[in-house]
Amino acid sequence: MAKIKIDGFQLFCMMVIFMFGSNILLDIGKGAKQDVWIVTLLSTLIGCVLYLVYISLYKKYPDIPMTGYVRKIWGKYVGGVISFCYIIYFVYLASRVLRDFEELLISSTYNRTSIITLGICMTLVLIYGVHLGLEAFARVACLCFGIIILTLLSLNVVFVLGGYIKLENLQPVLGNGWRKVWKELFPTGITVPYGELITFTMILPYLNKKSQAVKVGLSAIIIGGVSLTINSIILLCVLGPDAVFRSTFPALSAVSYINIVDFIERLDPFILILLIILGFIKISIFFFCAVIGATDLFQMKPSSITIYVISGVIFFSSLMIAPSYQAHIDEGLKIVPYLLHLPLFIGVPILLLITAYIKQKIKPTVS
Repeated sequence: MAKIKIDGFQLFCMMVIFMFGSNILLDIGKGAKQDVWIVTLLSTLIGCVLYLVYISLYKKYPDIPMTGYVRKIWGKYVGGVISFCYIIYFVYLASRVLRDFEELLISSTYNRTSIITLGICMTLVLIYGVHLGLEAFARVACLCFGIIILTLLSLNVVFVLGGYIKLENLQPVLGNGWRKVWKELFPTGITVPYGELITFTMILPYLNKKSQAVKVGLSAIIIGGVSLTINSIILLCVLGPDAVFRSTFPALSAVSYINIVDFIERLDPFILILLIILGFIKISIFFFCAVIGATDLFQMKPSSITIYVISGVIFFSSLMIAPSYQAHIDEGLKIVPYLLHLPLFIGVPILLLITAYIKQKIKPTVS
């Protein structure tokens, strides 16, 4: 393992921002209408359980990324194929999130700009960020964390002071029963963003104090989950459940309502900058994990060529991933969670843990 090290606070900041990611942008679970906050709260609890599965594997192999211990547990060939699948998947997820933010910029500010132009500009920034290395990126994530928290708190204060909070929009609680809640919770609410935290199995080996992995990770999930729940409640109170459900980008719609004595208004650029920072961090983490996985699987030294090749694949995939944004969203919420998220975020890690446990029990007997 290279001498790259990050501390617990840097890991915490990266995890919280990663969970915010495109969730604040899209408000996952909004199909539950006024009960979306229940979906977010329950998914946080399940996310903690999922993270404990990932940590159990990390504790057995604390010095190598997931692509390394998959091959140790399942062998060179089967493990190699699975590792390669995860690398491709990290690239795929990066391209999906990149497409989210390309569409955001086009629909909000750059409606006359080509999606290709926006994609190239964003990809160049991503390349530069990954070139700087994980340590530099982690320090930037800490700075971005402060900006994000300050911006969100300021916006929430404005919503409250401006009288935009209407608690009646949260009623009736469970008016449609648990059916819609469970439908939104499984599998999308569980896998996004908590299942996506499997990406940190590629980053945890760089943690300077291994004992902090559990405490830092669970703290990040709980704080991030509670923050997302509060965000859902704020959006519901401001927009109402029907408007949240219909809106492509609920956060932008909510901010456009702000107008305090014709002085505090037009705050869309602030939320736009916030969302771009969130997108940059999340895409970069997927990008880093793809690079780490490729260098580990193919036993290569990190190089500029690897970064350029992977960035090119991410860029072109973001353009070709779907013919339209609606098709992109439908694919991400109705198809991908069942075909890809559940097997790779939940199925494979659980099977890996079971296999590792069985091998650990059999080994003393054989010797």
